[in-house]
Amino acid sequence: MERSALLLLALVACCGLGSAVHLEFSSGLDGWTHSSDDKYNGVFEVATPEGLTSQALKVTEKAKHYGISKLLAEPVDPANSLVLQYELKLTNGLTCGGAYIKFVTADQAFTPSGLKDDTPYSVMFGPDKCGSTNKVHLILRHKSPKTGKIEEKHLTKTPLVETDGKTHVYTAILRADKNSYAILIDGEEKQAGSLFEDFSPAINPPRTIPDPEDKKPEDWVDEAKIPDPTAQKPEDWDEDAPRTIDDEAAVKPEGWLDDEPAEVDDSSAEKPEDWDEEEDGDWEAPRIPNPKCKDAPGCGEWKRPTIPNPAYKGKWSAPIVDNPAYKGVWKPADIPNPDYEEDSDPLTNIGKVGAAAIEIWTMDDGYFFDNVVISNSEEEAAQVREDKWAPKKALEDAKEAKDQAEAKAKADAEAAKTKTEAAAVADDKLKKAVSAVFDLPFLKPLEAQLKPVRAFCEAKPVLVLGGLVALLLLPISLLLTRRISSQQDEVGEAKKEDATGEDDDEADEAEAKPAAKSSKKAQEEIEEEEEEEEEEEEEQPKAGARRRARRD
Repeated sequence: MERSALLLLALVACCGLGSAVHLEFSSGLDGWTHSSDDKYNGVFEVATPEGLTSQALKVTEKAKHYGISKLLAEPVDPANSLVLQYELKLTNGLTCGGAYIKFVTADQAFTPSGLKDDTPYSVMFGPDKCGSTNKVHLILRHKSPKTGKIEEKHLTKTPLVETDGKTHVYTAILRADKNSYAILIDGEEKQAGSLFEDFSPAINPPRTIPDPEDKKPEDWVDEAKIPDPTAQKPEDWDEDAPRTIDDEAAVKPEGWLDDEPAEVDDSSAEKPEDWDEEEDGDWEAPRIPNPKCKDAPGCGEWKRPTIPNPAYKGKWSAPIVDNPAYKGVWKPADIPNPDYEEDSDPLTNIGKVGAAAIEIWTMDDGYFFDNVVISNSEEEAAQVREDKWAPKKALEDAKEAKDQAEAKAKADAEAAKTKTEAAAVADDKLKKAVSAVFDLPFLKPLEAQLKPVRAFCEAKPVLVLGGLVALLLLPISLLLTRRISSQQDEVGEAKKEDATGEDDDEADEAEAKPAAKSSKKAQEEIEEEEEEEEEEEEEQPKAGARRRARRD
Protein backbone atom coordinates (compact mmCIF):
# COMPACT_ATOMS: atom_id res chain seq x y z
CA MET A 1 0.00 0.00 0.00
CA GLU A 2 1.31 3.42 -0.92
CA ARG A 3 2.57 5.92 1.64
CA SER A 4 -0.35 8.34 1.06
CA ALA A 5 -2.90 5.57 1.57
CA LEU A 6 -1.18 4.46 4.79
CA LEU A 7 -1.08 8.03 6.03
CA LEU A 8 -4.74 8.45 5.18
CA LEU A 9 -5.74 5.35 7.12
CA ALA A 10 -3.65 6.48 10.06
CA LEU A 11 -5.28 9.92 10.03
CA VAL A 12 -8.77 8.48 9.83
CA ALA A 13 -8.18 5.80 12.49
CA CYS A 14 -6.18 7.80 14.99
CA CYS A 15 -7.27 11.37 14.59
CA GLY A 16 -10.94 11.00 13.73
CA LEU A 17 -10.72 13.21 10.63
CA GLY A 18 -13.67 11.48 8.95
CA SER A 19 -14.05 9.96 5.52
CA ALA A 20 -11.43 10.29 2.81
CA VAL A 21 -11.28 8.89 -0.71
CA HIS A 22 -8.39 8.88 -3.14
CA LEU A 23 -9.21 7.72 -6.68
CA GLU A 24 -6.45 7.04 -9.20
CA PHE A 25 -6.01 5.07 -12.41
CA SER A 26 -2.90 2.96 -11.84
CA SER A 27 -5.11 -0.14 -12.18
CA GLY A 28 -7.12 1.06 -15.16
CA LEU A 29 -10.71 2.27 -14.85
CA ASP A 30 -11.10 0.27 -11.62
CA GLY A 31 -14.83 0.83 -11.12
CA TRP A 32 -15.25 3.94 -13.26
CA THR A 33 -18.24 3.25 -15.51
CA HIS A 34 -19.33 5.01 -18.70
CA SER A 35 -22.90 6.26 -18.81
CA SER A 36 -25.24 4.23 -21.00
CA ASP A 37 -27.08 7.37 -22.12
CA ASP A 38 -26.87 7.82 -25.92
CA LYS A 39 -25.85 11.45 -25.44
CA TYR A 40 -22.37 10.43 -24.28
CA ASN A 41 -20.63 9.46 -27.50
CA GLY A 42 -17.13 10.07 -26.17
CA VAL A 43 -15.18 7.18 -24.63
CA PHE A 44 -12.52 7.71 -21.98
CA GLU A 45 -9.39 5.58 -21.90
CA VAL A 46 -6.59 5.10 -19.40
CA ALA A 47 -3.21 6.16 -20.78
CA THR A 48 0.14 7.52 -19.64
CA PRO A 49 0.79 11.16 -20.60
CA GLU A 50 3.96 11.76 -22.60
CA GLY A 51 6.93 12.36 -20.35
CA LEU A 52 5.23 11.01 -17.21
CA THR A 53 5.24 7.57 -15.59
CA SER A 54 1.73 7.09 -14.18
CA GLN A 55 -1.57 6.42 -15.93
CA ALA A 56 -4.50 8.85 -16.00
CA LEU A 57 -8.02 9.10 -17.45
CA LYS A 58 -7.82 10.55 -20.96
CA VAL A 59 -10.29 12.45 -23.13
CA THR A 60 -9.65 10.81 -26.49
CA GLU A 61 -11.61 12.77 -29.12
CA LYS A 62 -12.73 16.29 -29.87
CA ALA A 63 -16.33 17.53 -30.10
CA LYS A 64 -17.79 14.79 -27.92
CA HIS A 65 -19.93 14.46 -24.82
CA TYR A 66 -18.34 12.38 -22.10
CA GLY A 67 -19.95 10.79 -19.07
CA ILE A 68 -18.24 8.52 -16.55
CA SER A 69 -18.54 8.07 -12.78
CA LYS A 70 -17.54 5.94 -9.82
CA LEU A 71 -19.40 5.19 -6.61
CA LEU A 72 -17.58 5.78 -3.32
CA ALA A 73 -17.38 2.94 -0.81
CA GLU A 74 -18.79 5.32 1.80
CA PRO A 75 -20.34 8.78 1.34
CA VAL A 76 -18.29 11.77 2.49
CA ASP A 77 -20.19 14.24 4.68
CA PRO A 78 -19.46 17.95 4.06
CA ALA A 79 -20.77 18.77 7.54
CA ASN A 80 -17.26 17.95 8.78
CA SER A 81 -15.74 20.26 6.13
CA LEU A 82 -15.09 19.12 2.60
CA VAL A 83 -11.88 19.03 0.56
CA LEU A 84 -12.12 18.23 -3.16
CA GLN A 85 -9.00 17.86 -5.28
CA TYR A 86 -7.86 16.43 -8.59
CA GLU A 87 -5.06 16.70 -11.13
CA LEU A 88 -5.73 17.95 -14.64
CA LYS A 89 -3.36 18.03 -17.59
CA LEU A 90 -4.62 19.92 -20.66
CA THR A 91 -2.10 18.56 -23.15
CA ASN A 92 -3.51 20.54 -26.07
CA GLY A 93 -4.86 23.45 -24.06
CA LEU A 94 -8.51 24.32 -23.45
CA THR A 95 -10.19 26.29 -26.22
CA CYS A 96 -13.83 25.43 -25.58
CA GLY A 97 -15.12 22.92 -23.10
CA GLY A 98 -15.45 21.81 -19.52
CA ALA A 99 -12.86 19.97 -17.46
CA TYR A 100 -14.66 19.96 -14.12
CA ILE A 101 -15.84 17.15 -11.85
CA LYS A 102 -19.33 16.74 -10.41
CA PHE A 103 -19.33 15.33 -6.92
CA VAL A 104 -22.63 13.46 -7.02
CA THR A 105 -25.03 13.61 -4.10
CA ALA A 106 -25.28 10.28 -2.28
CA ASP A 107 -28.41 8.43 -3.39
CA GLN A 108 -29.04 4.69 -3.22
CA ALA A 109 -30.96 4.90 -6.49
CA PHE A 110 -27.97 6.26 -8.41
CA THR A 111 -25.97 3.93 -10.65
CA PRO A 112 -22.90 5.02 -12.66
CA SER A 113 -24.39 3.70 -15.90
CA GLY A 114 -27.42 5.91 -15.29
CA LEU A 115 -25.43 9.15 -15.12
CA LYS A 116 -27.16 12.06 -16.92
CA ASP A 117 -26.59 15.78 -17.22
CA ASP A 118 -29.29 16.44 -14.59
CA THR A 119 -28.01 13.91 -12.07
CA PRO A 120 -28.04 15.74 -8.68
CA TYR A 121 -24.65 16.76 -7.34
CA SER A 122 -23.52 18.39 -4.11
CA VAL A 123 -20.57 20.32 -5.55
CA MET A 124 -19.33 21.01 -9.07
CA PHE A 125 -15.70 22.10 -9.21
CA GLY A 126 -13.11 22.73 -11.89
CA PRO A 127 -12.16 24.55 -15.10
CA ASP A 128 -14.60 25.69 -17.75
CA LYS A 129 -13.51 27.80 -20.71
CA CYS A 130 -15.19 28.86 -23.95
CA GLY A 131 -15.48 32.25 -25.62
CA SER A 132 -15.57 34.92 -22.92
CA THR A 133 -15.94 32.30 -20.17
CA ASN A 134 -12.71 31.43 -18.38
CA LYS A 135 -13.20 30.30 -14.81
CA VAL A 136 -12.63 27.62 -12.22
CA HIS A 137 -16.21 26.80 -11.19
CA LEU A 138 -17.28 26.24 -7.63
CA ILE A 139 -21.02 25.54 -7.45
CA LEU A 140 -22.93 24.29 -4.41
CA ARG A 141 -26.42 22.80 -4.62
CA HIS A 142 -27.90 24.06 -1.38
CA LYS A 143 -31.18 22.87 0.10
CA SER A 144 -33.22 25.40 2.09
CA PRO A 145 -33.75 24.02 5.62
CA LYS A 146 -37.17 25.69 5.67
CA THR A 147 -38.70 25.10 2.24
CA GLY A 148 -36.64 22.15 1.03
CA LYS A 149 -36.00 23.99 -2.25
CA ILE A 150 -32.64 23.18 -3.84
CA GLU A 151 -30.83 26.03 -5.55
CA GLU A 152 -27.43 26.28 -7.26
CA LYS A 153 -25.09 28.75 -5.57
CA HIS A 154 -22.32 29.96 -7.92
CA LEU A 155 -19.04 31.40 -6.71
CA THR A 156 -18.83 34.94 -8.11
CA LYS A 157 -15.07 35.45 -7.72
CA THR A 158 -13.45 32.69 -9.76
CA PRO A 159 -9.77 32.09 -10.66
CA LEU A 160 -8.64 31.65 -14.27
CA VAL A 161 -7.85 28.28 -15.83
CA GLU A 162 -4.24 27.08 -16.23
CA THR A 163 -3.86 26.09 -19.92
CA ASP A 164 -0.09 25.67 -20.42
CA GLY A 165 -0.19 21.92 -21.05
CA LYS A 166 1.38 20.96 -17.72
CA THR A 167 -0.24 18.94 -14.95
CA HIS A 168 -1.96 21.20 -12.42
CA VAL A 169 -3.73 20.26 -9.22
CA TYR A 170 -7.01 22.00 -8.32
CA THR A 171 -8.21 22.05 -4.70
CA ALA A 172 -11.51 23.33 -3.25
CA ILE A 173 -11.74 23.63 0.53
CA LEU A 174 -15.11 24.18 2.27
CA ARG A 175 -14.53 24.84 5.98
CA ALA A 176 -17.56 24.06 8.16
CA ASP A 177 -16.23 25.68 11.33
CA LYS A 178 -15.70 29.07 9.65
CA ASN A 179 -18.31 28.84 6.85
CA SER A 180 -15.55 29.80 4.46
CA TYR A 181 -14.03 28.50 1.27
CA ALA A 182 -10.68 28.54 -0.54
CA ILE A 183 -9.56 27.56 -4.02
CA LEU A 184 -5.97 26.41 -4.48
CA ILE A 185 -4.12 25.79 -7.73
CA ASP A 186 -0.88 23.84 -7.35
CA GLY A 187 -1.22 24.30 -3.60
CA GLU A 188 -1.30 28.11 -3.87
CA GLU A 189 -4.42 29.94 -2.69
CA LYS A 190 -6.03 31.80 -5.59
CA GLN A 191 -9.37 32.79 -4.04
CA ALA A 192 -10.89 32.64 -0.56
CA GLY A 193 -13.81 34.15 1.30
CA SER A 194 -17.13 33.64 3.02
CA LEU A 195 -19.81 31.15 2.01
CA PHE A 196 -22.39 33.80 2.87
CA GLU A 197 -20.86 36.66 0.86
CA ASP A 198 -19.27 35.34 -2.34
CA PHE A 199 -22.01 33.14 -3.83
CA SER A 200 -24.97 34.05 -6.01
CA PRO A 201 -27.79 33.65 -5.22
CA ALA A 202 -26.80 34.06 -1.58
CA ILE A 203 -26.88 31.05 0.73
CA ASN A 204 -29.44 32.80 2.93
CA PRO A 205 -32.42 34.47 1.23
CA PRO A 206 -33.27 38.15 1.96
CA ARG A 207 -35.22 38.91 5.12
CA THR A 208 -37.81 40.90 3.19
CA ILE A 209 -39.29 40.70 -0.29
CA PRO A 210 -41.56 43.01 -2.34
CA ASP A 211 -45.21 42.35 -1.49
CA PRO A 212 -46.63 40.46 -4.51
CA GLU A 213 -50.15 41.65 -3.57
CA ASP A 214 -49.25 45.32 -3.46
CA LYS A 215 -50.52 47.27 -6.48
CA LYS A 216 -49.78 50.82 -7.62
CA PRO A 217 -52.69 53.16 -6.74
CA GLU A 218 -54.62 54.51 -9.71
CA ASP A 219 -53.99 58.12 -8.64
CA TRP A 220 -50.22 57.56 -8.22
CA VAL A 221 -48.27 60.20 -10.15
CA ASP A 222 -44.88 58.94 -11.29
CA GLU A 223 -44.15 61.57 -13.95
CA ALA A 224 -41.33 63.75 -12.60
CA LYS A 225 -41.57 66.37 -15.40
CA ILE A 226 -44.59 67.82 -17.25
CA PRO A 227 -45.25 70.63 -19.77
CA ASP A 228 -45.81 73.92 -17.94
CA PRO A 229 -49.63 74.24 -17.76
CA THR A 230 -49.40 78.03 -17.24
CA ALA A 231 -47.31 78.68 -20.34
CA GLN A 232 -48.96 80.33 -23.40
CA LYS A 233 -47.78 80.68 -26.96
CA PRO A 234 -46.48 84.21 -27.67
CA GLU A 235 -48.70 86.26 -29.98
CA ASP A 236 -45.85 86.80 -32.48
CA TRP A 237 -45.08 83.09 -32.71
CA ASP A 238 -45.61 82.07 -36.35
CA GLU A 239 -45.87 78.30 -36.59
CA ASP A 240 -46.45 78.52 -40.37
CA ALA A 241 -43.20 80.29 -41.17
CA PRO A 242 -41.17 78.15 -43.58
CA ARG A 243 -37.86 76.65 -42.47
CA THR A 244 -36.02 78.14 -45.51
CA ILE A 245 -36.54 81.13 -47.84
CA ASP A 246 -35.08 82.32 -51.12
CA ASP A 247 -31.83 84.25 -50.84
CA GLU A 248 -32.84 87.67 -52.18
CA ALA A 249 -29.22 88.80 -52.19
CA ALA A 250 -28.19 86.10 -54.65
CA VAL A 251 -27.33 87.15 -58.23
CA LYS A 252 -27.41 84.93 -61.30
CA PRO A 253 -23.83 84.14 -62.33
CA GLU A 254 -22.57 85.82 -65.48
CA GLY A 255 -22.62 83.50 -68.46
CA TRP A 256 -25.54 81.38 -67.23
CA LEU A 257 -27.16 79.68 -70.26
CA ASP A 258 -30.90 80.08 -69.62
CA ASP A 259 -31.95 78.62 -72.99
CA GLU A 260 -29.76 75.54 -72.82
CA PRO A 261 -31.07 72.35 -71.14
CA ALA A 262 -28.81 70.52 -68.72
CA GLU A 263 -29.17 67.31 -70.79
CA VAL A 264 -29.58 66.65 -74.50
CA ASP A 265 -30.12 63.61 -76.72
CA ASP A 266 -26.97 61.71 -77.64
CA SER A 267 -26.62 62.54 -81.33
CA SER A 268 -24.19 59.69 -81.88
CA ALA A 269 -26.65 57.06 -80.68
CA GLU A 270 -28.48 54.92 -83.25
CA LYS A 271 -31.59 52.84 -82.90
CA PRO A 272 -30.70 49.16 -82.60
CA GLU A 273 -31.47 47.09 -85.68
CA ASP A 274 -33.59 44.65 -83.67
CA TRP A 275 -35.71 47.40 -82.11
CA ASP A 276 -39.41 46.55 -82.52
CA GLU A 277 -41.55 49.66 -81.99
CA GLU A 278 -44.69 47.57 -81.59
CA GLU A 279 -43.14 45.64 -78.71
CA ASP A 280 -40.49 48.06 -77.43
CA GLY A 281 -42.32 51.35 -78.07
CA ASP A 282 -40.91 54.48 -79.67
CA TRP A 283 -37.16 54.52 -79.61
CA GLU A 284 -35.56 57.50 -77.90
CA ALA A 285 -31.91 58.39 -77.93
CA PRO A 286 -30.25 58.25 -74.50
CA ARG A 287 -29.69 61.53 -72.69
CA ILE A 288 -26.21 62.92 -72.04
CA PRO A 289 -24.91 66.08 -70.28
CA ASN A 290 -25.20 69.11 -72.54
CA PRO A 291 -21.62 69.78 -73.80
CA LYS A 292 -22.41 73.53 -74.03
CA CYS A 293 -22.85 73.57 -70.25
CA LYS A 294 -19.40 72.12 -69.58
CA ASP A 295 -17.62 75.47 -69.37
CA ALA A 296 -20.66 77.53 -68.28
CA PRO A 297 -21.64 78.23 -64.64
CA GLY A 298 -25.01 76.57 -65.33
CA CYS A 299 -27.82 75.83 -67.78
CA GLY A 300 -31.59 76.02 -67.78
CA GLU A 301 -33.81 78.15 -65.62
CA TRP A 302 -31.84 79.89 -62.87
CA LYS A 303 -33.39 79.77 -59.40
CA ARG A 304 -32.37 81.60 -56.29
CA PRO A 305 -30.69 79.42 -53.65
CA THR A 306 -32.46 79.03 -50.31
CA ILE A 307 -31.18 80.07 -46.90
CA PRO A 308 -32.43 79.37 -43.32
CA ASN A 309 -35.43 81.54 -42.46
CA PRO A 310 -34.49 83.80 -39.51
CA ALA A 311 -38.18 84.04 -38.61
CA TYR A 312 -38.66 80.28 -38.41
CA LYS A 313 -39.60 78.98 -34.93
CA GLY A 314 -41.44 75.76 -35.67
CA LYS A 315 -44.20 74.20 -33.67
CA TRP A 316 -44.67 75.86 -30.28
CA SER A 317 -44.66 73.68 -27.18
CA ALA A 318 -44.79 74.51 -23.50
CA PRO A 319 -41.51 74.26 -21.57
CA ILE A 320 -40.96 71.26 -19.29
CA VAL A 321 -41.16 71.89 -15.53
CA ASP A 322 -41.15 69.85 -12.33
CA ASN A 323 -44.45 68.07 -11.70
CA PRO A 324 -45.83 69.38 -8.38
CA ALA A 325 -47.94 66.23 -8.02
CA TYR A 326 -44.98 63.86 -8.50
CA LYS A 327 -44.81 61.20 -5.78
CA GLY A 328 -41.69 59.36 -6.89
CA VAL A 329 -41.05 55.97 -8.48
CA TRP A 330 -43.58 53.52 -7.16
CA LYS A 331 -42.48 50.17 -5.84
CA PRO A 332 -44.33 47.58 -3.81
CA ALA A 333 -43.93 47.59 -0.09
CA ASP A 334 -41.49 45.15 1.53
CA ILE A 335 -42.91 42.36 3.62
CA PRO A 336 -41.16 39.66 5.67
CA ASN A 337 -39.90 36.87 3.42
CA PRO A 338 -41.98 33.80 4.26
CA ASP A 339 -39.12 31.58 3.00
CA TYR A 340 -36.46 33.27 5.09
CA GLU A 341 -34.48 31.22 7.52
CA GLU A 342 -30.86 31.79 8.36
CA ASP A 343 -28.82 28.68 7.67
CA SER A 344 -25.89 28.96 10.04
CA ASP A 345 -24.41 25.61 8.86
CA PRO A 346 -24.92 25.57 5.08
CA LEU A 347 -22.52 22.66 4.48
CA THR A 348 -24.95 20.38 6.30
CA ASN A 349 -27.49 21.11 3.57
CA ILE A 350 -25.59 20.45 0.35
CA GLY A 351 -25.80 16.66 0.67
CA LYS A 352 -23.24 13.95 1.24
CA VAL A 353 -20.97 13.07 -1.68
CA GLY A 354 -21.64 9.53 -2.89
CA ALA A 355 -19.84 9.46 -6.26
CA ALA A 356 -17.43 11.31 -8.48
CA ALA A 357 -18.53 12.01 -12.06
CA ILE A 358 -16.91 13.58 -15.10
CA GLU A 359 -19.82 14.76 -17.22
CA ILE A 360 -18.50 17.21 -19.82
CA TRP A 361 -18.64 18.40 -23.40
CA THR A 362 -15.49 19.63 -25.10
CA MET A 363 -14.08 20.72 -28.45
CA ASP A 364 -10.60 19.60 -27.38
CA ASP A 365 -8.87 16.35 -26.64
CA GLY A 366 -5.87 15.24 -24.61
CA TYR A 367 -7.28 16.01 -21.15
CA PHE A 368 -5.88 13.82 -18.38
CA PHE A 369 -7.68 13.45 -15.01
CA ASP A 370 -5.96 11.80 -12.05
CA ASN A 371 -5.73 11.53 -8.25
CA VAL A 372 -9.24 12.58 -7.30
CA VAL A 373 -9.51 13.32 -3.58
CA ILE A 374 -12.79 13.62 -1.64
CA SER A 375 -11.99 14.20 2.00
CA ASN A 376 -12.74 15.98 5.26
CA SER A 377 -9.01 16.64 5.74
CA GLU A 378 -6.90 19.40 4.21
CA GLU A 379 -3.79 17.55 5.41
CA GLU A 380 -4.72 14.45 3.44
CA ALA A 381 -5.17 16.46 0.23
CA ALA A 382 -1.84 18.22 0.83
CA GLN A 383 -0.12 14.85 1.31
CA VAL A 384 -1.53 13.56 -1.97
CA ARG A 385 -0.27 16.72 -3.71
CA GLU A 386 3.17 16.11 -2.26
CA ASP A 387 3.28 12.40 -3.12
CA LYS A 388 1.55 12.40 -6.50
CA TRP A 389 1.62 15.82 -8.12
CA ALA A 390 5.00 17.18 -6.98
CA PRO A 391 7.01 14.44 -8.83
CA LYS A 392 5.05 15.17 -12.02
CA LYS A 393 5.78 18.87 -11.69
CA ALA A 394 9.48 18.12 -11.27
CA LEU A 395 9.50 15.98 -14.43
CA GLU A 396 7.56 18.52 -16.48
CA ASP A 397 9.65 21.46 -15.27
CA ALA A 398 12.83 19.54 -16.12
CA LYS A 399 11.45 18.70 -19.55
CA GLU A 400 10.47 22.32 -20.11
CA ALA A 401 13.95 23.49 -19.16
CA LYS A 402 15.50 20.87 -21.43
CA ASP A 403 13.21 21.79 -24.33
CA GLN A 404 14.02 25.47 -23.88
CA ALA A 405 17.75 24.73 -23.78
CA GLU A 406 17.48 22.55 -26.88
CA ALA A 407 15.40 25.18 -28.67
CA LYS A 408 17.99 27.84 -27.79
CA ALA A 409 20.83 25.59 -28.91
CA LYS A 410 19.00 24.86 -32.15
CA ALA A 411 18.33 28.56 -32.74
CA ASP A 412 21.97 29.39 -32.00
CA ALA A 413 23.11 26.62 -34.35
CA GLU A 414 20.79 27.86 -37.08
CA ALA A 415 22.07 31.41 -36.59
CA ALA A 416 25.68 30.23 -36.71
CA LYS A 417 24.96 28.13 -39.78
CA THR A 418 23.31 31.07 -41.50
CA LYS A 419 26.24 33.29 -40.61
CA THR A 420 28.76 30.70 -41.88
CA GLU A 421 26.81 30.18 -45.09
CA ALA A 422 26.60 33.93 -45.65
CA ALA A 423 30.33 34.25 -45.03
CA ALA A 424 30.99 31.37 -47.44
CA VAL A 425 28.83 32.99 -50.11
CA ALA A 426 30.61 36.31 -49.64
CA ASP A 427 34.01 34.58 -49.71
CA ASP A 428 33.06 32.74 -52.89
CA LYS A 429 31.99 35.99 -54.55
CA LEU A 430 35.30 37.61 -53.54
CA LYS A 431 37.24 34.68 -54.99
CA LYS A 432 35.34 34.95 -58.23
CA ALA A 433 36.00 38.68 -58.35
CA VAL A 434 39.74 38.13 -57.74
CA SER A 435 39.83 35.45 -60.43
CA ALA A 436 38.03 37.77 -62.85
CA VAL A 437 40.72 40.42 -62.29
CA PHE A 438 43.57 38.00 -63.02
CA ASP A 439 41.69 36.71 -66.10
CA LEU A 440 41.70 40.14 -67.72
CA PRO A 441 43.16 39.89 -71.26
CA PHE A 442 46.01 42.38 -70.73
CA LEU A 443 47.36 40.20 -67.87
CA LYS A 444 47.41 37.03 -69.98
CA PRO A 445 51.09 37.42 -71.01
CA LEU A 446 52.04 37.64 -67.29
CA GLU A 447 50.05 34.58 -66.26
CA ALA A 448 53.12 32.51 -65.23
CA GLN A 449 54.72 35.31 -63.25
CA LEU A 450 51.42 36.19 -61.52
CA LYS A 451 50.53 32.60 -60.66
CA PRO A 452 51.80 32.68 -57.04
CA VAL A 453 50.25 36.12 -56.53
CA ARG A 454 46.95 34.82 -57.90
CA ALA A 455 47.04 31.77 -55.62
CA PHE A 456 47.62 33.96 -52.58
CA CYS A 457 44.86 36.43 -53.50
CA GLU A 458 42.35 33.64 -54.21
CA ALA A 459 43.23 31.98 -50.88
CA LYS A 460 42.99 35.27 -48.93
CA PRO A 461 40.30 37.30 -50.73
CA VAL A 462 39.39 39.16 -47.54
CA LEU A 463 42.95 40.51 -47.26
CA VAL A 464 42.77 41.63 -50.88
CA LEU A 465 39.48 43.38 -50.15
CA GLY A 466 41.09 45.07 -47.13
CA GLY A 467 43.99 46.21 -49.25
CA LEU A 468 41.67 47.64 -51.88
CA VAL A 469 39.75 49.50 -49.20
CA ALA A 470 43.03 50.87 -47.83
CA LEU A 471 44.05 52.02 -51.31
CA LEU A 472 40.69 53.71 -51.74
CA LEU A 473 41.03 55.42 -48.38
CA LEU A 474 44.64 56.54 -49.01
CA PRO A 475 43.79 59.47 -51.35
CA ILE A 476 41.10 60.59 -48.95
CA SER A 477 43.57 60.43 -46.07
CA LEU A 478 46.17 62.41 -48.03
CA LEU A 479 43.59 64.97 -49.01
CA LEU A 480 42.49 65.41 -45.39
CA THR A 481 46.13 65.67 -44.24
CA ARG A 482 46.88 68.32 -46.84
CA ARG A 483 43.75 70.22 -45.89
CA ILE A 484 44.64 70.19 -42.18
CA SER A 485 48.22 71.26 -42.94
CA SER A 486 46.96 74.12 -45.10
CA GLN A 487 44.67 75.30 -42.31
CA GLN A 488 47.56 75.20 -39.82
CA ASP A 489 49.75 77.26 -42.17
CA GLU A 490 47.03 79.88 -42.53
CA VAL A 491 46.71 80.13 -38.76
CA GLY A 492 50.51 80.51 -38.40
CA GLU A 493 50.67 83.29 -40.99
CA ALA A 494 47.85 85.09 -39.26
CA LYS A 495 49.68 84.94 -35.95
CA LYS A 496 52.91 86.15 -37.54
CA GLU A 497 51.23 89.13 -39.17
CA ASP A 498 49.56 89.93 -35.90
CA ALA A 499 52.94 89.81 -34.04
CA THR A 500 54.78 92.11 -36.55
CA GLY A 501 52.02 94.53 -37.45
CA GLU A 502 52.64 98.31 -37.52
CA ASP A 503 50.13 99.02 -34.81
CA ASP A 504 51.84 96.49 -32.59
CA ASP A 505 55.27 98.09 -33.20
CA GLU A 506 54.01 101.54 -32.18
CA ALA A 507 52.34 100.10 -29.12
CA ASP A 508 55.46 98.18 -28.18
CA GLU A 509 57.62 101.31 -28.61
CA ALA A 510 55.22 103.35 -26.51
CA GLU A 511 55.28 100.71 -23.80
CA ALA A 512 59.09 100.34 -24.00
CA LYS A 513 59.88 104.01 -23.19
CA PRO A 514 58.35 104.08 -19.68
CA ALA A 515 59.66 100.60 -19.11
CA ALA A 516 63.22 101.78 -19.88
CA LYS A 517 62.85 104.70 -17.53
CA SER A 518 61.58 102.45 -14.78
CA SER A 519 64.44 100.06 -15.36
CA LYS A 520 67.04 102.81 -15.13
CA LYS A 521 65.56 104.20 -11.97
CA ALA A 522 65.41 100.72 -10.43
CA GLN A 523 69.06 100.17 -11.27
CA GLU A 524 70.09 103.43 -9.61
CA GLU A 525 68.13 102.47 -6.47
CA ILE A 526 69.86 99.08 -6.34
CA GLU A 527 73.30 100.67 -6.68
CA GLU A 528 72.53 103.13 -3.87
CA GLU A 529 71.32 100.29 -1.66
CA GLU A 530 74.49 98.30 -2.30
CA GLU A 531 76.70 101.28 -1.35
CA GLU A 532 74.76 101.68 1.90
CA GLU A 533 75.18 97.99 2.66
CA GLU A 534 78.94 98.14 2.06
CA GLU A 535 79.20 100.99 4.53
CA GLU A 536 77.15 99.06 7.08
CA GLU A 537 79.24 95.94 6.54
CA GLU A 538 82.29 97.79 7.52
CA GLU A 539 80.56 98.58 10.79
CA GLN A 540 78.51 95.43 11.19
CA PRO A 541 79.82 92.67 8.92
CA LYS A 542 77.48 89.97 10.15
CA ALA A 543 74.32 92.01 9.73
CA GLY A 544 75.40 92.93 6.23
CA ALA A 545 75.92 89.29 5.34
CA ARG A 546 72.43 88.38 6.52
CA ARG A 547 70.91 91.18 4.45
CA ARG A 548 72.77 90.07 1.34
CA ALA A 549 71.64 86.51 1.87
CA ARG A 550 68.05 87.68 2.27
CA ARG A 551 68.30 89.91 -0.82
CA ASP A 552 69.81 87.11 -2.87
